[in-house]
Amino acid sequence: MTHHPHQALQASAGTDKVAGCWTLAEGRAVTLRVRSAGVLRIAQGGVWVTFDNAQRDDGVRGGDHFLGAGDTLHLLPGQTLVMESLKAEAHSAAYFSWDPLPATASVVIASRRAPVFSRSPAWRTGVLQPLSDLRAAFVLVGAASARLMSGLAGAVGAALVALLPRFAIDAAERARGIH
Repeated sequence: MTHHPHQALQASAGTDKVAGCWTLAEGRAVTLRVRSAGVLRIAQGGVWVTFDNAQRDDGVRGGDHFLGAGDTLHLLPGQTLVMESLKAEAHSAAYFSWDPLPATASVVIASRRAPVFSRSPAWRTGVLQPLSDLRAAFVLVGAASARLMSGLAGAVGAALVALLPRFAIDAAERARGIH
């Protein structure tokens, strides 16, 4: 995980801080770019998390997420988020940790997130809309085929009606022996 602080982000070491956690001061924000699967854990305080590129990437969770002490967020490689500290009643800073997961854990996380894809804009525009277009095209093909068959049947019928009197006249003349 790399971070790009919008404001100061400090590793805690003092007695007034939570051991083993990063400190994000009240009202401060940090951008996190995930390089390997892991878990973001909020030890104390609260944060507001927004995923970057959520509108353009179906692999990114959209919307705002508000996390408090004890909450966790599983993250996959390539995800980018902005995390801002929220003012909590007793604490003015948020304390969080990042725990990397084994490489196989990202497969489990991704498979649990699969239903999210069905509701994402990219899924709708990339898969559902083309399927809908194909269905509409098949309906149009069916209707056009029916009209074509009807038109051909009408043309054959009209040709028969036009030729039938001539055929009848020829048959009658042959029967009378006139040629």
